[in-house]
Amino acid sequence: MEGTLTAKPNSKKKFLTGTTIFIFVMLFYPVGHFLLMWFGVNINSILLTFQWPVRGKLEFLALNELFFNYETLFLSFKMESTQSMFLASLAYFVISCLVTLPISLFFSYFIFKKIRGNGFFKIIFFIPSILPLIILTIVYRYGIFSNQGILSPMLNALNINVANLFIDQGARWMVWLFCIWAGIGYNVILLTAGMSRVPREILESCKMDGVKPMREFFKVIIPLTWPTITTLFILGMMSVFNVFMQPMFITQGQYDTMTIGLHIYQASGGAGLNEPATLGLFCSIIGAPIILLVRHLLNKAYGDVEF
Repeated sequence: MEGTLTAKPNSKKKFLTGTTIFIFVMLFYPVGHFLLMWFGVNINSILLTFQWPVRGKLEFLALNELFFNYETLFLSFKMESTQSMFLASLAYFVISCLVTLPISLFFSYFIFKKIRGNGFFKIIFFIPSILPLIILTIVYRYGIFSNQGILSPMLNALNINVANLFIDQGARWMVWLFCIWAGIGYNVILLTAGMSRVPREILESCKMDGVKPMREFFKVIIPLTWPTITTLFILGMMSVFNVFMQPMFITQGQYDTMTIGLHIYQASGGAGLNEPATLGLFCSIIGAPIILLVRHLLNKAYGDVEF
């Protein structure tokens, strides 16, 4: 009817629909988690680098001494203990990326091809991945390498004193051996999952063409699972900064096994949070560009493959 006025829809009612409320409710937790556990923690860590403990309480430094924590950190690089800590941490790049990852690739392919005995190896590799790290270290330290451990008869036959394995130079090797043993299982789970995505048609074509297993492994499997390999390589690089539980449980950081992560963990227990915060921020500034560059280079090694 002409001249009849139509009411405009209420914008508030249209905005507060059930769908909108549902979206807000579902986004509340992840957004709040990000703001609190990432943004808040990192901002607080940065602010801690400009503070100094005074009578058990952290206070901001004066403007002319604002970078005193960083100067102290750079001076500590001349200390033998700091150099040993950085070298011990860098060793985990070699352990994770150049030792554990290649071994994991080999055994993952072994399991993927269902070679005889692959079920037994699944159990060996998967069990360390589902058990808590503290249980693994107890089993490793006292259930395997101890006077009552399962390997003690063999070690005694070889005239190896079990008690000396976890002191002096042997301590580092025992921690590294544990990291390899415990790390292979986690890698194998991800790598076998990546290999299982390879189309069967490609594998059947390789079989019909008489492609040998080693050639198939290097020319087909590795290129097609390269994104997974890249991810594990990047995680291995990050172990330089975040490995701390293994040396803490096995050697308590003694005998040149102190790492950057363990030092930050132990130093964070007191009032002087400025020192571990400064070290952590320095490692982030140095490590992040290197990791991003390596990731960029690894992604260029093989082209993207969709299947």
